[in-house]
Amino acid sequence: MTFEKTRNTVIGGLVAVALVVPSLLLAAGTASATTDDIVTIANANLGNHACDTNSTGGQGYNSSCTGAGGSPENWCADFAGWVWAQSGYNADGLTPAAGSFGQYGAGLHSDPQVGDAVVFNYDGNSYADHVAIVTAVNPDGTIESIGGNEVTNDPSTASVSQDGPYSGAVGYSSYWNMTISGYVSPTN
Repeated sequence: MTFEKTRNTVIGGLVAVALVVPSLLLAAGTASATTDDIVTIANANLGNHACDTNSTGGQGYNSSCTGAGGSPENWCADFAGWVWAQSGYNADGLTPAAGSFGQYGAGLHSDPQVGDAVVFNYDGNSYADHVAIVTAVNPDGTIESIGGNEVTNDPSTASVSQDGPYSGAVGYSSYWNMTISGYVSPTN
């Protein structure tokens, strides 16, 4: 690693040298990854569409732009996996299918934590209807989330959106008109 510059400062007659280093991007699987990073990256992409420039300057989220004929696919899982990877967490095994989150890491649990993926209508095998990132767990048991491929039923016009607060209890969610099947925590 090279340093950009040094700064000399006189303190009590002594010269103190401080190195100014460039900011580092988190690499997938680093121990310094935090759930705050997940929330920050998810928030930085609010309002974006499947093929928009994302907050890191790339296009879309994983394979969100590679559907049939070059049009966007259903991309909620692409967005959630991309956020975890950009935040420094391991996204190995996650696919463009929301159901892949049900098979990730230690699997589903019922206690939501900030940074978890909330999985909807998981069939216990490999299919789920939707996945989003938990961005807040409120004292009253409600949660807030950010998900990709929301607002419309058309992946080409859907966007990254913030949802909630809504009940974080596993079971039927009137907010979503779907069942919250559980939560999955990211791994390093």
